[in-house]
Amino acid sequence: MREVLEKIQGFFKRYKHLKLLLILLLIGLMSFQLRAQPADMGFTDNELLKKVFSDENGRMYLVAIDPYYYLRLTENYYRHGHLGETLKYIDGKWVPYDTCQYAPPGRPITGPVPAITYATIAVYSIWHSLDPTVTLMNAAFWVPPLLSILLGIPIFFIVRRVTRSNIAGIVGALIMISTPALLYKTSAGFADTPIFEILPILFIVWFIMEALHNQRNLKLSLLYTFLATLTMVLAPRMWVGWWYGYYVVAVFLILYVLYTLLVSRYKDKIPLPLLVEDVKTLLPIAATFILGSALLISLLYGPDTFIGGILSPFEFIKIKDVTKTTGWPNVFTTVAELQTPTLEEIINGALGNPFLFILGVLGILTSFISMRYEKEDIKIDLKYALLLTIWLVATFYAATKGARFIGLMVPPLCIGIGILVGQLINLIKRREDEVIKWIFYPTVVILFLYVLYRTFPEIPKIILPTTYVPVVAYGFLLALLVLTLYKLVDIVLSSNRIKEVMAILLALSLVLPTLASAVPFYTVPTFNNGWKEGLDWIKNETPNNTVITCWWDNGHIYAWATRKMVTFDGGSQNTPRAYWVGRAFATSNENLSVGIIRMLATSGDKAFERGGILMNYTHNNVSKTVKILNEILPLSRSEAYRILTERYHLSERDARTLLNYTHPEDPNPDYLITYNRMTDIAPVWSMFGFWNFDLPPETPIYQREKGFYVRLPGGDGFPVNRSLVVRVPVETSNNYMVVNLIVIRNNTLYSSDVVYDLNRNRVINERTTGFHKVVVKKGDKLYQRVFSENGTYSLIVRLEPINNETYMAYAWISTRNLEDSIYTKLHFLDASGLKHIKLVKASWDPTHPGVQPGFKIYKVDYGKDYLN
Repeated sequence: MREVLEKIQGFFKRYKHLKLLLILLLIGLMSFQLRAQPADMGFTDNELLKKVFSDENGRMYLVAIDPYYYLRLTENYYRHGHLGETLKYIDGKWVPYDTCQYAPPGRPITGPVPAITYATIAVYSIWHSLDPTVTLMNAAFWVPPLLSILLGIPIFFIVRRVTRSNIAGIVGALIMISTPALLYKTSAGFADTPIFEILPILFIVWFIMEALHNQRNLKLSLLYTFLATLTMVLAPRMWVGWWYGYYVVAVFLILYVLYTLLVSRYKDKIPLPLLVEDVKTLLPIAATFILGSALLISLLYGPDTFIGGILSPFEFIKIKDVTKTTGWPNVFTTVAELQTPTLEEIINGALGNPFLFILGVLGILTSFISMRYEKEDIKIDLKYALLLTIWLVATFYAATKGARFIGLMVPPLCIGIGILVGQLINLIKRREDEVIKWIFYPTVVILFLYVLYRTFPEIPKIILPTTYVPVVAYGFLLALLVLTLYKLVDIVLSSNRIKEVMAILLALSLVLPTLASAVPFYTVPTFNNGWKEGLDWIKNETPNNTVITCWWDNGHIYAWATRKMVTFDGGSQNTPRAYWVGRAFATSNENLSVGIIRMLATSGDKAFERGGILMNYTHNNVSKTVKILNEILPLSRSEAYRILTERYHLSERDARTLLNYTHPEDPNPDYLITYNRMTDIAPVWSMFGFWNFDLPPETPIYQREKGFYVRLPGGDGFPVNRSLVVRVPVETSNNYMVVNLIVIRNNTLYSSDVVYDLNRNRVINERTTGFHKVVVKKGDKLYQRVFSENGTYSLIVRLEPINNETYMAYAWISTRNLEDSIYTKLHFLDASGLKHIKLVKASWDPTHPGVQPGFKIYKVDYGKDYLN
């Protein structure tokens, strides 16, 4: 038996590259498997619901919103050879032009073709040649998990270089691929840039480290430096924040050269000739990367790209201060990803728990101690600790600017954890004392048993998260099986079996929790066939110059699905349109709402742009500009002209020019979209709609006016003695229930609050309702009445017939400032009572609870009276 085991061991020793290949396959395929899980659509067992979130071939739609922006650009590039819907002649040359975004007039696309576009088309070309039903969306769905195969490779090699431990490298890589901060945004369906935010710097750092390790071999070190420089040059195609990787590595190289020149001589008493030799080998690496990257980026993308990247950190520092400088509200202050996280949230969010965060930091701090050589040979090697520290500090600072940047901290922390594991393994191999035997070993065993107890139910899912792509699933199992066999043989034949076992147990204790947290994993698409029905109607049944007005969050989806102009989306969050679109939904003045929509749909920002007539007149006073526009937009052209010339003393010429923007003779047709989740985010869009420009820009958000809705549990309606009685539960406790009782008799609405004693099953109190206003929609009829002048909230009820006698009551409590808002009248009341805005299409909205159909499209009819 031993002879057989020795032959197996000998085989792996002879073919070391095979073992290395299997390790890389294990890491890469595990990363793919974890990210492929969403394709199973584990969010539901209902096959009908799965069909709602997938195309005609059963393939799931993309998740989130930004992926649809990149998908639209990719489709344009594939069909036309450029990213825009068209080409436009600007400044003497034809440039790709995006006619959908920020309409009108759209935007030129000046940047390079994104890497995600090339990756999607490459996947599509290969896959489509095998299966003609494949679409570019299907290909985009798989780009992140395919690229994620590369995520753990640099981590493995960096950690192995520092520690000479394959196990340590595997630990760092497996934690990297399974950490929650990266898993969602690099999973199948999230066809966005996060995968490109991480990959370039990983490979750059790996190549630079290899260059430094081989710095006395000029050819080899320059080869690795060239690879790092080439990766850096490709980074601007991958992510707009490419510059952070350049800064991290450039600052490290400069400091390391200075350290070698000024510090090592005195600390380590290196003779001067040797010191000069070290600097001579370092300078080509530093110069090639720093200057070569700058030169090539400038040549390929233009000097402005490189200079813009160099200046970007100063803009990044001010990411939350835009309101103070422009006068307009800053949407970034409300975007969840850009909310300022607490220290606890940063530490917990990076790797999923503070324990791993601490281990990562400890590993970085201890990486200057090198135990990768012979037993007695312990050396000080600053370069790893210096680079990892700069990397971690830079990304930690970025994380303080927004939760979305927490994921940038993951790579240095994972490398730190891998290094710490490697240091401990090397320590075990070096020492034979009682501390190791009686303290360290039992601690590792106890830790492993505890982790095994907590994660045991998830182990089958870790080993086989999904079989959606069988060749990957079973390829991973084969690699795992072969490596497990090799390691078992190695342990059996080892003279230090306990040390080998302890190294494995330590590794498993650290990787099992993060792997267990990654299974099962699923995401729900935003786009669905209910939305598709409505958006297809806009695409096919409305004029080419149609404009869609919506809150920004789904603008990218609407633009992709309809190829029509959209006023507000994820690429225009931080613009004055945040106020204007919010105002259009939050106001109760239909004429003002229609005026805003008409202005945005036809002239865009011209009425309020900096350098325009009105801003020049008000000396760039945003508050006064907004006041004037809010005053004239609801009025007819002649009334607005009179106010502009008589009250504000604009010249006839300026007044007529301004009115061409606010009251155009030939406006673009506009369609409004509401959907169920807009009810939940009402505090956001209403805050912008009620924005008080006279308050100081630094006024905290919680001090701003906003509104909200609360959906109530279902009530009912039924006839009683020629009256309609509606019961709406408003509040419930263990002992009491408050029900709003509505009676509609002879077209008059009555409302009272009734308190029931649930234990005695009787009414104990009844009084006229405390709601400010009660609104009831029954069919085409709308009943409403004010009850309490001092009421803070209002009740909105929508009755849906169950049969000829009874009704289901859908009810919402609204803040008083939204009770008559355009949104309330649109989404809850189907535009009842509105003159210029009519519901034209409604379809199912499975993304959020609410009244169905919940995805609603309204046509804005400007009429002609406004031109009088």
